[in-house]
Amino acid sequence: MRSTFVRPSSWKGWLMLVAFISVIVAGIWPVVGWVNQAVLVLGLPKLLVWSYIVLMCCTLVMWLGNMLVGEGEHD
Repeated sequence: MRSTFVRPSSWKGWLMLVAFISVIVAGIWPVVGWVNQAVLVLGLPKLLVWSYIVLMCCTLVMWLGNMLVGEGEHD
C-alpha cells in the first residue's frame, strides 16, 4: 500500500491547514522562548497566559474547522 500526502482541495481546507500550522508554530520552541520571561500579566506569569492563549486558539481553530469543512466534504 502506497502512502501519499493528502492536500486540501478547497480554500476552506487550505485555510484550516494554515490555521493549524500557525497554532502549532505558536506553541513550540522559538515562540515559547520569546514569551518565557519573568513578567506578570494579570497576576499570572507571561508563559502561562501564552499557553492559555494557544489552547484557546487551538479550540477555536478546531471549532472553525468543523464549521467550515462539513461532514460531507473531503478536505
